Amino acid sequence: MNSYFWVFSVLLLTVATVFVVMLPKRWERRAAPENNADWLRLRQRELLDSAPELREEAALRVIEDGFISDAPAVALPAHYSIKHQLLGVAALFILVAGLYVKLGSFEDVVIREALDGLESASPADISALIERIGRRADVRPKNADYSLLLGEYYLSTDEPLRALGYFDRLIEAGATSPEILGKAAQAEFLSADRQLSNRARSRAQQALTLDPMASAALATLGMAAFEAANFAAAIRYWETLRSLEPEGSPGHQMLGQVIERARSEIADPNTLAEAPVGLVVRATLADAFEVDPEATVYVLARPEQRQGGMPIAVVRRRAEEWPLVVPLDDGHSMAGQKLSNFTTVAIEVQVSVNGQPGRDNSIAWGVVNSATVGTSEPVAVVLEPTGFR
Repeated sequence: MNSYFWVFSVLLLTVATVFVVMLPKRWERRAAPENNADWLRLRQRELLDSAPELREEAALRVIEDGFISDAPAVALPAHYSIKHQLLGVAALFILVAGLYVKLGSFEDVVIREALDGLESASPADISALIERIGRRADVRPKNADYSLLLGEYYLSTDEPLRALGYFDRLIEAGATSPEILGKAAQAEFLSADRQLSNRARSRAQQALTLDPMASAALATLGMAAFEAANFAAAIRYWETLRSLEPEGSPGHQMLGQVIERARSEIADPNTLAEAPVGLVVRATLADAFEVDPEATVYVLARPEQRQGGMPIAVVRRRAEEWPLVVPLDDGHSMAGQKLSNFTTVAIEVQVSVNGQPGRDNSIAWGVVNSATVGTSEPVAVVLEPTGFR
């Protein structure tokens, strides 16, 4: 733990100890205490200009309250006990330590230090740390960092059911990022013997709506489509996922193998594949044209040869990197339409700096008037500058 924490803690407790020990020595009454006679004299001075009956009433009240003694009262000295003061100091230390352990972040600091030294930890140390974080997460269920860490850990160690519990906790707390939604869908899919429930499908599709390149959602929907013998859809998801991997990397090679496996299943005449339900758009910028990464990109699908009106499907995302690879499927459809109901569509891509859709708001724009729905090859769209700034 940071040494400054202990320095300031000891300093503050020392100051508190001085107050507890020294102040009682100075708590001594310097003047004689007041009595009923003092109160009567003060009251009679206040009633000098009032009726005599009020002064007599005040005197009778004093008599009723008790005997008035004219003997001077003796001021009692303060009673000081070093034993009691030391007990007070001990109680102060125990109370402060107990409150900090109960309400403070001491345990969180210890866990953070253990995480920082994780590279040199043994497997037994890692298991002990995970158990410790689990206990802390149960005490503080609203701590999103702990829930996310535990969910990812159990998902990576092939314990999807335990991982799902933590992802559910995050979503119930309002954490609905594409990463969390996709991993929650993946954990539920794997924990149910690779059966995609309606809730898991909805979470994965919501993740892709927020971020079409959400890797966990793409992997989950691809696996689910393959298990359901919808090989064309599996290929689309996996090709999009492969575009996120560096060419030649193990992940890129592995995805290439499973894509070839899905294609061989389609080529098998004994295999019944479901109808394709979407396509993948690959947008590139014209040479020497740059776009602010904070700009908004709209990818729209419209009926073939149509360049206006309500789109069939739309995806919105940031222009963070180019080329931009975006999948379009029924999960992005609008107004009750389904992309899978169309054989061919027109694909339009707009780049907006003010966040508003439409060609009038676009600084770059491109269109492909006819694209086949269900093709495994990405639809290439080249964006040209419009002159709008």
